[in-house]
Amino acid sequence: MSDRKLLITGASGKLGQQVIEYLLNDFNIPANQLIATSRNAASLSELADKGVDVREADFSNPASLEAAFAGADNLLLISIDAIGQRSELHRNAVLAAQNVGIKHLTYTSMPAADTSPVVFAFEHEATEKAITDSQISNWTILRNNWYFENLTEFFASTLQTQAWLTAAKEGKTAQLSRLDLAYAAAASVAKALNGKQTLTLNGPESLTTEQMAAKINQALGLNIQVIHQSDEELKAQLESFGLPEGIVSLVTTMDQHARGAYSDGSSQDFEVLTGRKPQDFSQWLEANKAMLSQIAQGA
Repeated sequence: MSDRKLLITGASGKLGQQVIEYLLNDFNIPANQLIATSRNAASLSELADKGVDVREADFSNPASLEAAFAGADNLLLISIDAIGQRSELHRNAVLAAQNVGIKHLTYTSMPAADTSPVVFAFEHEATEKAITDSQISNWTILRNNWYFENLTEFFASTLQTQAWLTAAKEGKTAQLSRLDLAYAAAASVAKALNGKQTLTLNGPESLTTEQMAAKINQALGLNIQVIHQSDEELKAQLESFGLPEGIVSLVTTMDQHARGAYSDGSSQDFEVLTGRKPQDFSQWLEANKAMLSQIAQGA
């Protein structure tokens, strides 16, 4: 792929930044073969300084997308952070990719996008359908499992209160790190496999809430207690905290997802795509121990 251009959308986000770092440093892609897009191109100035082609891409403006995607061969479409709007905005991106002749498209989806009860699953399902219905001849849908980092970014209160409210019961999830998912995305856009495939990217072990709490307790010296609740009890508890309706719906449907084993599974697809095993939860906890301890202490 000596002269192919690789394009990464959402390049200013946490996942996008890491994908580009891997492409440059692990996959040895020259900077001048990379195109990085963001709604605010100024946020990519450091990449521009490295020789990456930086472009503005507004997902609500199809003409903007076609201009941003022009000349690219392989495109990584990173799901945008706009719950409730993604079906239309992602469809715009898929059509733009088709119109400019993208040869291979990779999309970062979610586990069981077509069957999951999670409140935003329908948007990923719609995006997958836009891809499968398109005339793009080669595509890879990456059904990314949940990030370990959700523990720090969305559920920090679990560490601080040492109480884990859940309606997931004994449902297991095979979570993995954002770093591993970024590596898998980089591998997909760099390799651009021929054909059409949907890969389910899981971690190396599938754990219940109780098992995750036990590992956190062991690593950080905490005493997190798992409090099992029904859907109705959890919803009422979250509402009593004054949380917005959207957050309550998200948390409760995530637990329904876990309870239904929609995120259970093995890391086989990940290992075939990347050629390596993903980090397990205990390894991730050890690598992030200092940060997690600070969060637990409210620092």
